[in-house]
Amino acid sequence: MQFDAQVYGNLPFRWAVCSDTGRIRQVNEDAHLVEPETGLFVVSDGMGGHPGGKIASEFVVSDLSVTIDTELHKLRSVNQRAVRRLIKKAIYQHSNQVIQEGQSEAGFKGMGATVVLALLHDGRVTIANLGDSRIYRYRNGRLMQLSQDHSVINELIQEGKLLPEYAQDHDAEGIITQYMGMKEIPEPHIRSFGLHPEDRLLLCSDGLTAMLSDKTIQMTLSQNLSPQKAVQSLVDQANEAGGYDNITVVVIDWSSKPGL
Repeated sequence: MQFDAQVYGNLPFRWAVCSDTGRIRQVNEDAHLVEPETGLFVVSDGMGGHPGGKIASEFVVSDLSVTIDTELHKLRSVNQRAVRRLIKKAIYQHSNQVIQEGQSEAGFKGMGATVVLALLHDGRVTIANLGDSRIYRYRNGRLMQLSQDHSVINELIQEGKLLPEYAQDHDAEGIITQYMGMKEIPEPHIRSFGLHPEDRLLLCSDGLTAMLSDKTIQMTLSQNLSPQKAVQSLVDQANEAGGYDNITVVVIDWSSKPGL
């Protein structure tokens, strides 16, 4: 189990991350990266059943973060539109590089990974995702999923062809339609919004959401636990529910006041 947490005196947020192999898998193919000074948080899940999933997720978090950080410093004006355009371009670029990386490594052709990221800047957050790794916001007692699942299941639900309560047992469960390393041009879901004092953000791989309902996640985040205790509690609950997949959880508490 990997665990990390930090409070930075000059930044208006606290954070913690916990990543665990789970009870079934032998290798943790999840990867994460946190750059508090930049305000960048990234979680990536190597695609199950695809060779090189661990390599793909580690490649995504490391290289994507470097590109975003570098391009941010080049911007003359860090406005919402520019940041969204920067993130979209970076995802395009590194999705193609995942393909090239897989082709250059024997036996790893076709590797891929999901990605979900949050970039905190000027009292706002810009989020982006490909696949079924998620980001939630907990605000005023309510949990809201901000990311968009790129999956066959979600498409069927959106088209009215499947009721959410039957999704867990559907044959298409776990099949994603967008990911880093896909042959087609990826279409990331990107949005930005203002942060409120006491907002909590949760980034996670589907090893958490496949085991715990949104209601259970909401109840845990509502307990006013520190980020460290919150991520540990969520991972423990996912393992107690079966721990069928790798589990990575990041919790960010926004205070709006540096050092709090």
